[in-house]
Amino acid sequence: MLKPLSAKNKLIYAITSLILALSFNVKSEPVACNWPQWQSFKQDFISQQGRVIDLGSKEDITTSEGQSYALFFALLANDKAAFDRLLKWTEQHLAEGDLSTRLPAWKWGKNKNDQYQILDSNPASDSDLWIAYTLAQAANVWQDRYYDVLASVMAMRILREEVSYIDTLGWTLLPAPYGFENKNSVKLNPSYSPLFISRYFAKRFPDSHWPKLHQSSTQLLLKSTQNGAAADWLNYSPEKGIFYNKSATEQGSYNAIRVYLWNNISPNITANPNTKNDTIKQQLNTHFMPLADKIVSLGFMPEYISATDLSYQGVGPVGFQMAVAPMLKELKPEFFKSFIEKINTGQFGENKGRYYDSVLSLFSQSVLTQRFVINQAGETIPHWLNKACN
Repeated sequence: MLKPLSAKNKLIYAITSLILALSFNVKSEPVACNWPQWQSFKQDFISQQGRVIDLGSKEDITTSEGQSYALFFALLANDKAAFDRLLKWTEQHLAEGDLSTRLPAWKWGKNKNDQYQILDSNPASDSDLWIAYTLAQAANVWQDRYYDVLASVMAMRILREEVSYIDTLGWTLLPAPYGFENKNSVKLNPSYSPLFISRYFAKRFPDSHWPKLHQSSTQLLLKSTQNGAAADWLNYSPEKGIFYNKSATEQGSYNAIRVYLWNNISPNITANPNTKNDTIKQQLNTHFMPLADKIVSLGFMPEYISATDLSYQGVGPVGFQMAVAPMLKELKPEFFKSFIEKINTGQFGENKGRYYDSVLSLFSQSVLTQRFVINQAGETIPHWLNKACN
């Protein structure tokens, strides 16, 4: 019979066990990929502490949008060190130290006294979606339990605070918790809900409102783009359906440009995440064919374009041209090559020092070079998971 351990030996045993357990759970830091465009983005826009700076903005601002996109790029680059800095800064400065207890404020910067603080505490739902989604993907590829728990908590908080039931539309993503619901209508942003993100959470949380939110987001995109293009903002009411007014015109520009990009990042997915009839991406690209025809005839993506009649103004900046490149590669392959050459030779300007152009270009370049793919479940599969990191 074994003798019971003495109190001293129990303590030694416990300490030894703890040391062994910790040693087996030590994770080596991933080696970041050689991605020059990401390195340039970090150098130009991200502080050493992990703050994404909108250079040239009046208040030297940082937005939750910028933090969310940079987190996704860090994941694609296998740059966990940068990812953790970005996440820590976001949590400390935009979420009062804890992303599990509040959604991040959308705007931070200098106040009138040149002191840095939250300038607008209202969260932005698109950024919240991107942060929650990217955390979930990071948890999967880097095997980090903390990211996964935080992603789940944020996903449920988004449902509670940024989703509302709208008659005839269903469970709908609002742009923010406050300020977008009127007495008889709501103001919505078509670019705020990439379908692969709602698809992912619908598959992950099938007994929640996520599947219904995915379906309503799909229907809103299909209805609002049937004339060929997307608007930055729209109004919706059960009586009128989609309508435009002075506060939400039919004009599409710096918000709507993302609709074409998100759709062509997506795989062919359906409104119902449990079916295999892949049609949504194809349906939306069919809607966008008149826009693609107009880009071919003009030779550029306009800066402003009407979602009702495709009337336009101005030439879009280089980021706009990059944002529609994946769509043109699919719909207008014969035009795509010459279009990319125009971009690469600087005919639409350069990204240097331009935060939003750089973001759109990084997304587009990542798609065109297959730095990642998104599968039918809505999961992001970085290139480095299956091939050498380059």
